[in-house]
Amino acid sequence: MRIVAVAAVLLSMAVSAQLVLPPAPSTDEVLDFLKTMPISAELKALFAPVLSAGLSTGRATPGVSLPFLRQIAALSPAQAEEVVWVIHHALDRGFITDPLMNDVLKVLQMGQPWEAVLTNLKIRYNLLGAAQQVLIQYRIVGVGPQGPGGPLLPQDRLVLEMAWAVGDFVISQPRESLEAFVRSRFVKLRGAVLDPGDVDRLLEALTAELVQQIAYRAYGP
Repeated sequence: MRIVAVAAVLLSMAVSAQLVLPPAPSTDEVLDFLKTMPISAELKALFAPVLSAGLSTGRATPGVSLPFLRQIAALSPAQAEEVVWVIHHALDRGFITDPLMNDVLKVLQMGQPWEAVLTNLKIRYNLLGAAQQVLIQYRIVGVGPQGPGGPLLPQDRLVLEMAWAVGDFVISQPRESLEAFVRSRFVKLRGAVLDPGDVDRLLEALTAELVQQIAYRAYGP
């Protein structure tokens, strides 16, 4: 299996209890900023309704989307368009995209070369697609709305967390097996992030073959 990964960095900040946070941006602020970005009018016209739909359903949030767009607006137009296209495709397929956007911001802040930024984003996107395909194949999740405007379902979060678990395993390369790593991740998420019933059904069906299929489809031979 060909493994392409970007090193992960954990950041922590101590925040005073007295800190007053600014109000979260609105959807209109996000869409208004998109209009000012130095990318093609054609891409803006395609991305705006998809982003608007994603924001309305919670697949994207203004608090993540606006800092993301501001950061990539500082890139060259060609680089910004490459990133926007990936997010557009992810939203158009009904994926939750806040983690994708945050990942781009993290890798940019690490000062990684552009190739690493784009490679990491595309791999994370490929993992979402692979996780969805395999979980549907194993009948753990249904087909779902397959678009940004459909209702956000618990299975959407299940797909996201599976994709992220497999990707995190590849990045961290722990001594335990991929199946054990994924199983441990979902046990921790049970009841805290994911519905216990959904997690129990996943864990019952989880096998080494299932998670290896996801990795293989995302990373290739």
